[in-house]
Amino acid sequence: MPSPSRSRLIPGRYPPPGESAIADKIRERRGARGLTPLDGALLHVPPVAEGWNSLLGAIRTKGSLPGDVRELMILRVAARNHAAFEWIHHEHVGRSHGLTTTQLWAIRDTLSLPPPSVLSPLQAAALAFADQSTTAVRVPADVTSALQEQLKIVAESNHLDADDLLVEAAAVVASYNMVSRFLVSLDVAGMSDNPVDWPVDRVEHKVPIGSDNLHAVTLVTHPDAPWLVFANSLLTDESMWDWLLPKVLAPSRATTWPFKGTYNILLHAQRGHGRSSTPAECTIPTLANDIALLISTLVPSGKVKSVIGVSQGGAATLAFAALHPSLTASIVACDTSARTAPGNAEAWQERIALAKSDGLAALATVTADRWFPAPSKCGKGGERISRTEVIKNMIEATSIPGFELGAGALSAYDLIKPLAEDGVDLLNTGGKVKTLLIAGQLDAGGKVGAGMKGLRDKWNEATPAAKIEYVEIPGAGHLPMVDETEQFWAVAGGFLNGV
Repeated sequence: MPSPSRSRLIPGRYPPPGESAIADKIRERRGARGLTPLDGALLHVPPVAEGWNSLLGAIRTKGSLPGDVRELMILRVAARNHAAFEWIHHEHVGRSHGLTTTQLWAIRDTLSLPPPSVLSPLQAAALAFADQSTTAVRVPADVTSALQEQLKIVAESNHLDADDLLVEAAAVVASYNMVSRFLVSLDVAGMSDNPVDWPVDRVEHKVPIGSDNLHAVTLVTHPDAPWLVFANSLLTDESMWDWLLPKVLAPSRATTWPFKGTYNILLHAQRGHGRSSTPAECTIPTLANDIALLISTLVPSGKVKSVIGVSQGGAATLAFAALHPSLTASIVACDTSARTAPGNAEAWQERIALAKSDGLAALATVTADRWFPAPSKCGKGGERISRTEVIKNMIEATSIPGFELGAGALSAYDLIKPLAEDGVDLLNTGGKVKTLLIAGQLDAGGKVGAGMKGLRDKWNEATPAAKIEYVEIPGAGHLPMVDETEQFWAVAGGFLNGV
């Protein structure tokens, strides 16, 4: 996410069409994408923007290097220089030229070298050249010679000059080092603090639930990687995990080849949220059954390593552990409860009334204040106020019927009453699913954490084999994966390493 303190130092300049001939030339090259934040920064000095546009246009469209080789070198420069903006804008181009997810991991992984089977000889030589040129500037003779030999093969089969191709390769690397250094030095688009993405195959799905559907997204690093499922809170959609995902996908050490991925991820918007439908029925066990349906439909093995849920998603995760213990090895339930607390039904009715009378913007304001109480980093005046705004936007984007649907589910549920009518008897799961409970220290003044600690004690007393764990995240509010992302993943990721 953008870092406001830096990205606002250089506001972009975006002359409207017809006002600047130079900006219009850049628009012509960009096509439907229009002016980018990079262009907006360069247009502070129009002649530089014009020369930049001509140079990069020639590098990208007028050379003779194979497209996969060109993009591979650009992406290696981005990985080495920590230029997240550059990587994001070139990964999809690399894929369009045939680079696979595994090859993209090899390019992104600057700590280890892939085996010969991952990259072609030409790609491997180009990667080594780009790496040396970026990190050492002076490229060792053997590295240059190896690239020359591979380029001779390309030149002979395409009636080209191998020396011309070598010059072009050097120009690609040099030009995109210039680009990345400009991007990072001025924090263009506010992304200089962002980690460079780890590649995934991202696919969106519509999974039928009767005449309605659930919107889901799968992020696949490797077919053999273990799966994690994430279940979001009320009033948010699957994008609430965006701050966490780079940490989940990043390997904890240098990649061990052959690459097997870190985790594959299944995200979804719960009923009434995001792009999922708003059917008539919604209970906490229903949401748990939705997770089971998504796993059986979208996960090839039909089983996952863990289901991780927060708030409403945390309650659904607890119910899932009781109803479908064979589908997961573990769960992580965050800032939730096993039953509706006394007085909460009335509180939900008050919030529904506020949304109907004053609108979802008013609900968003009071909700964000409650979720991120001071001194949470997402509180008023916090260093990451942009995260608060993103969450508020999610809340405002939720329909009132969708909010009512989820609030109704939270208003009347009980996962621990004996012989529950809905079939959920959480405390007698027999320790089949390894469980971690997490709470933000600041959530409801510590009341949520106290309740989850009490659940842990009651659960372990009822089922000693369960060995339920509880961890509190200092300084975090209702969504620790948002305001204390690093701490949250240190806890959750460490737990998963032991599953």
